Amino acid sequence: MSKTFYRIWLAFTIVSHHIAIWIILTAIPLLFINEPIWVSLPLSTWIMHLIFNPLECPYTRLENYIRRKLGLQEITTFISHYYKKPYHKLMWAIERNNRG
Repeated sequence: MSKTFYRIWLAFTIVSHHIAIWIILTAIPLLFINEPIWVSLPLSTWIMHLIFNPLECPYTRLENYIRRKLGLQEITTFISHYYKKPYHKLMWAIERNNRG
């Protein structure tokens, strides 16, 4: 298959992964609104555990497979790669600009 196909597939995978995570994150407050506390608390805890722990995610495996096909560097976890690292880089740049 062509590199163009893999690039489109990678973009679709990344975007759909972001959408899935944001849908799951918006479900947590809805659980507390619509369900009793004894149902919503364990479910929301389990959801947060799945999102923020470095578990083996099928979507991340798919993204790494596509990245290998394109010759790109693989990622360890989706949240770390797309949310934590850019945030830390931004904060470091802001701190550096405030010093100088």
